[in-house]
Amino acid sequence: MHPRGPSTAHFLVTIVLIAGLLTGCGGGDQSGSGSQQDGGSKAEQGKNTPVKQDKNAPKKKILFGVVKFVNPKTEGFSVRPTVNEQGKKPVVFRLAKETRITLGGEGAKLEDMKKGQQAQIAYVERNDRNRARTVRLFEAGGGVRDEKGTPDEKGAPDEKGTEKTG
Repeated sequence: MHPRGPSTAHFLVTIVLIAGLLTGCGGGDQSGSGSQQDGGSKAEQGKNTPVKQDKNAPKKKILFGVVKFVNPKTEGFSVRPTVNEQGKKPVVFRLAKETRITLGGEGAKLEDMKKGQQAQIAYVERNDRNRARTVRLFEAGGGVRDEKGTPDEKGAPDEKGTEKTG
């Protein structure tokens, strides 16, 4: 036999055994903390996993509509949806503990809300009640301007006295 034969064979057997032990056992308990194949350590896994909400956490909803009723004493109001998929009946809201109300991008109060105003309400349904989290109020007459002008300008006569059509 060749003089390097037994030492080389012994070295190769040792390498194969070590490699088999490391890959087969994972180097630890069965919870997956030993092997890196499960996505890394538990501290690293927390960075990549999405934050899970409580199963009982209410889903946030958004409603677009026109204010129909406001009662500052009870901190309640109702809005009739303008989007057909959201229904046709007015939806009643109560203010949540930390509701943020804005009017034209500025901070506002419930008393600033007027009947007929356009509103966007982000809310949650809790205990069969709609709790408004954020209320965005829009200025009266603040129509969206397109290439033909604002809604108020579309019906106004031009310099020649002819009525514009939208």
